[in-house]
Amino acid sequence: MKKQIRKLIHRFENLKFRKKLSVLMLIAGLVPVGFLAFSMQYGMMNQLREKEQYNLEKMLEQSVSSIENQSQIYKNLVDYLSYSQNLRNIFDVETESDYEKYLKYVKVADPLLQMPTIYHKEIQSITLYSDNIEVPHGDTLLPMSEAENQQWYSRLNEGTLMQWSITRGVNKSIIASRKFYDNDTIKAVLEMRLDYEKVLEPFMSQLTDNTGGMIQDDNGNIVYAECSMDKKYRPKDIESPKDISENYYLVRRTMKDTGWNFYIYRPKEVSENAIHKLLLKNIPIILISVLLLSFLLLSFLGYVFSLRMVSQLELLTENMNLINMGLRKVTVQSKSKDEVGVLIRSFRRMMDQMNHLISEVYESKIQLQNSEMRALQAQINPHFLYNSLSIINWKAIEAGEDEISHVTLALSTYYRTSLNRGETMTTVAKEIDNIRAYLKIQLVMHDNEFRVVEQISDGLNDYLIPKLILQPLAENAIDHGIDVSDNENPTLWLTIREEAEHIFFEIRDNGAGMTQEKADQILTYQSSGYGVRNVCDRIHVLYGEKGEMKIESTPGKGTRVFIRIPKNTEAKVL
Repeated sequence: MKKQIRKLIHRFENLKFRKKLSVLMLIAGLVPVGFLAFSMQYGMMNQLREKEQYNLEKMLEQSVSSIENQSQIYKNLVDYLSYSQNLRNIFDVETESDYEKYLKYVKVADPLLQMPTIYHKEIQSITLYSDNIEVPHGDTLLPMSEAENQQWYSRLNEGTLMQWSITRGVNKSIIASRKFYDNDTIKAVLEMRLDYEKVLEPFMSQLTDNTGGMIQDDNGNIVYAECSMDKKYRPKDIESPKDISENYYLVRRTMKDTGWNFYIYRPKEVSENAIHKLLLKNIPIILISVLLLSFLLLSFLGYVFSLRMVSQLELLTENMNLINMGLRKVTVQSKSKDEVGVLIRSFRRMMDQMNHLISEVYESKIQLQNSEMRALQAQINPHFLYNSLSIINWKAIEAGEDEISHVTLALSTYYRTSLNRGETMTTVAKEIDNIRAYLKIQLVMHDNEFRVVEQISDGLNDYLIPKLILQPLAENAIDHGIDVSDNENPTLWLTIREEAEHIFFEIRDNGAGMTQEKADQILTYQSSGYGVRNVCDRIHVLYGEKGEMKIESTPGKGTRVFIRIPKNTEAKVL
């Protein structure tokens, strides 16, 4: 089946635009008349069911949010009392007389612990338990032993977070409690007793019109369960949410502070009866919709068809813009045989021909550059140069000028590896000697104000590579990175390593850096620089797509230039 569908899609894609439009109009005219009545009814049923579910969720959200807002008030009040230094002084001082303690109880504890009950009617009492309270003071101050006998005390966890629990029995209450610590020692416990029905009233008030509700604490115990339904809709037994069958819409919301789960449920039969009545009233609307669907479907298919065509043209336009910016690679593709597909393939052929011509121009340019290099090398008598540098070296040694001697030797090594009898290729070992000599000279010229870190792998010395690919990169890093940087520890890293079938070269500095946009321009003809671009051009001509050169840079952090060339592929010698 899937294979047949793919064939049909393939045939459709290869049709001319005129025929594609004809097929779309035929589909748009035949399909909707028989399909719409069913789909409209099904869609409206789903929408109304979703609305019923949404209404229950909103109803539960409003009620739980109201309770959460109240709980936040209680939490803030408990936090205030917990951090009240006046209240802490009551159980921190042990040397006071009973009369002095009594005065503190009356003047400090009673106003702090009894005043909230006046402004918040749902707060039944606030009690402070402490081992330092030996004599009970009404319901306000009690010994710690009184708390340990309470149902809620065993629910207290380690830490200072407020804990919530329910007292069982006839007179249910909600208990909010918190521990006081002095280092790791429990000094006191604060208990706030809340009116059960007043706190949960926003939730209870929603349970009307065949609606049921349930509250589970964080341990899975049922805190509250009630429903207002006809007997035929009422569940037989409610011990957990699992007892609510698939015949009910069920929504859940968790209260943040307490971890309690609130549930609201309603019979699906009640909602579906209402839905059926609504559908009967909307039959005229459904009929009108059937007549309009053909037009809408045709419009939709026409939009999708045009969007696909336009998207291909937009990709083609974007690719053209990238080519204008210097990228000569065509990324857009199409196997379609329609007009757009023909246009894209023609564009790719044109770019292939253009890249071929550009490559020939590159090769001619590199040949010219190599000819110029050979001509320059031919003008220099190597033996005369080396003999002159040797004389300077010995004169420096006789005069005790070791630094002049080192620079002379480095300069001799640099020119010996650079001239190389006019050859364009060299070994990795000779290229390393060349860059080391160059950097040694630069270090002397810069009075060793920067350091060089080498990371060179073994076993690569005999591989052939293009000559002088590292020196321009190092020169650029020093002139435009290290010399203009404020870095207190300027460093240039030289890395040469093996990567599978490639050799990896990297010159990195922690200098001034630049924007990535400016870094990308260095390798294009938009740049005024020559040395780095020359290296890139030679790698491109010698290795094609098998070679790679990139520049990465960040302002203020430095620049990274890396080259990757094949290890076992013979380079084209120009």
